[in-house]
Amino acid sequence: MTISNKLADSHKTVAVIGGGPAGMSCALWLKQLGLFPILIEKDQKLGGLQQASHFQNVWYLGLSGHTGYELADIFQQHMVAENLTILFASQLKGIIKAGEYFKIVTKSDEFTARSMVIATGQRIKGYEDIKSVPGSHELLSSQRVCFNPGATPLLIDKLDGQVVGIVGGGDNGLVTAIRLANTAQHIHLFVRSQLRGFALNQQEIFKLIEAGKVTLHQLATIDQFEVSRENISITFQDEKQQPNQVILDYLCFRIGFAPNAKDIVQLLEQGKIGALELNQGGYIATDQFLRTSIPNIYAAGDVTNPRDPCVATAVAQGAIAARSLDEDLKNSN
Repeated sequence: MTISNKLADSHKTVAVIGGGPAGMSCALWLKQLGLFPILIEKDQKLGGLQQASHFQNVWYLGLSGHTGYELADIFQQHMVAENLTILFASQLKGIIKAGEYFKIVTKSDEFTARSMVIATGQRIKGYEDIKSVPGSHELLSSQRVCFNPGATPLLIDKLDGQVVGIVGGGDNGLVTAIRLANTAQHIHLFVRSQLRGFALNQQEIFKLIEAGKVTLHQLATIDQFEVSRENISITFQDEKQQPNQVILDYLCFRIGFAPNAKDIVQLLEQGKIGALELNQGGYIATDQFLRTSIPNIYAAGDVTNPRDPCVATAVAQGAIAARSLDEDLKNSN
């Protein structure tokens, strides 16, 4: 299928890479601005990381009570109702410079676009980020390990009466500890530096420490994992650099997120389009209007926003990117 054959005006065609909240918001705005967005999503469904979240929404205005994956379904229904062009389960294979246009190539489609919006989001840090620790390979086959912070609500009853370890001192680690504290026998919280996250979450953790429900291992360096059918053993150095060991029934990794920018950067370089500027942590650098370092390429959502990654900011940035793109197109005529 060659989508470009359908288009009356490639000048108005915009490739939106990524079907999370930022990409969906951007595509909706682009349509209302009179442009032709084509949304490329690598998965079978839209929603990005929201598809993996079982937390009930209390933070996105007007949709209280819905889980992350329910929000994703609501967003997708909106997209379908607007009759937007969406390429599901579509892997981006190439981006080639074609004059002042971009030739977008996927496994089964290709089309030409004047502009592009990168909204590829973030990934959950997992095994690949801890594989240098001895014994970590054994975690892959264990039923006693969870890497997905969005699955925390599913663990509350499952871990009743168990000793749980949580690796990570950001908001996801703290929220996991707070949620599990009501049912778990005890929680060991491993933090490699200092506690981070919202002040309210930190206050709750300190209350749980005082109540004897949580043990905080701060400035901890994990030296080894040992996995058996019955438990998981962690050997680590504490803040005094003394060796310690704890035996756990279950282990949750909440070690943060990383931007999904590497693949798109490589494709742009391979297509002789240019080197996309990144900032600290590998996030895509933009100006206040979400323009990247390459003309006619914009970025929105978590892939460019390491400080405030969430649905609310992603939706807002999707709209900003669309408005900026539209203004730039008008000014280029």
